[in-house]
Amino acid sequence: MSSSTVYRVVLAVFLVAGIARSETIPSKPAPAAEPTPAPATSPPPEAQAVADQIARDLEQIRGLDFKQPVHVESQSVEKFGEYVSRELNEQVPESLRAHYGHIVRALGLYRGPLIEDFSGMMSTVMTSQVGAYYDPEKKSFFVLMNDMPEMMMGVMYSHELYHALQDQYFELQRYMARDQSDHIRARNSDADIARSALVEGEATYVMSLWMAQKMSGKPPTRDMMGMMVAQMANVNMDQLRASIKNPEAEKMLGSDFKNAVAAADEIPAFIMESMIGVYLKGMSFVHSVHDQGWPAVEKAYTEYPPQSTEHILHPDKWLAREAPVVFAWPKFAKVKALRDWELLDDDVLGEFQWRIIFKEQGLAKDAESASAGWGGDRYAVFKRKDSDATLLLLRTAWDNEAEATEFADAYRRLQAAKFSAAPTPVRVDQDGTDVFIVEGGEESQVGSLLKFVKQVRPRKS
Repeated sequence: MSSSTVYRVVLAVFLVAGIARSETIPSKPAPAAEPTPAPATSPPPEAQAVADQIARDLEQIRGLDFKQPVHVESQSVEKFGEYVSRELNEQVPESLRAHYGHIVRALGLYRGPLIEDFSGMMSTVMTSQVGAYYDPEKKSFFVLMNDMPEMMMGVMYSHELYHALQDQYFELQRYMARDQSDHIRARNSDADIARSALVEGEATYVMSLWMAQKMSGKPPTRDMMGMMVAQMANVNMDQLRASIKNPEAEKMLGSDFKNAVAAADEIPAFIMESMIGVYLKGMSFVHSVHDQGWPAVEKAYTEYPPQSTEHILHPDKWLAREAPVVFAWPKFAKVKALRDWELLDDDVLGEFQWRIIFKEQGLAKDAESASAGWGGDRYAVFKRKDSDATLLLLRTAWDNEAEATEFADAYRRLQAAKFSAAPTPVRVDQDGTDVFIVEGGEESQVGSLLKFVKQVRPRKS
């Protein structure tokens, strides 16, 4: 098989498998898809033997030995749905679950009909897109699809087994929780996405090393992996669907995975981009850092975890330890203009989600350039107590004044698109490397709200 064919097939098969999430619950929901039949209660007889062999392959590829065996178990989609529901209830604040639709629309992540059932939609997106997952509490990985071609089984198993290896050396639950010594204790979804991108990206990178080796009969060179990563890093769903039509890829996918891609058509674009981006951008990050060897990658777990998606998108900034600016809001209760408003969410967007926002609002050409130079941000979304009206306060910092100006100009164009159908009081104000934003509320109060946003002082983390 030629190298170009290997690249194309790995791209298609990897991406379909990569839609599935493992131990990290994604933060975006999706509408209903066709239900998947529940598999048998036990995996195929050969499943554990296959897993054990792949584990030995991974030890050779990674240079780390499993400290203990990893068991393969089957699980029905229904049981997995129960698992997802428990995780949602534990990890996602009730106020966010209740008002998620208002939050993503206020932020500009989503322009469609109001999302009213966060938990139901999240359960649906997970059960339609997950083929297997590793559970760090039970130290096992669970397979939801048992009728898979041999190569797809290998791809799925290698990914989940590698999560087990990560867990045995780096304690995934503790790592994803950001321990008490972490400098950022407020909610910070951007930092959480960055850590997920490392975990998923490394598992995907090693999975791809395993798959390329199986297909070519020898370990892939770094140049070969560089070509593969470059092809994958910026792929979109249209390219993915085209790759799946490759005859070699069709033989390896199986109907379950084709159905998962078909179901993805019904999921809002920002959700799919968030899910796939964690794998692809994370893989690119790991490949870049791996240029200095596996010990350099391990430092992202043990010494200096990525602090933001800026680090994932720009590995040189992680290597330079360029920390983001951290913000904390003053007391909202003391602000007269906020008396009639209920706080829904207070969090960080980060460079990766800024790219998605610009794309969602029709400014795809500006997405990367306008988001580049991100230095830090914090937002607060409110809902009026007597209506569904929303208010967005946003504080951002940029690497230099030119980057801040480019963002402010692009964001004004974004506002024109965002509120074209419903004129809304808005303000974008720049002061050097800082940009302050207010959207919503009463026109008479925009000035005082802007003054409040400007009271937020940055501190280097």
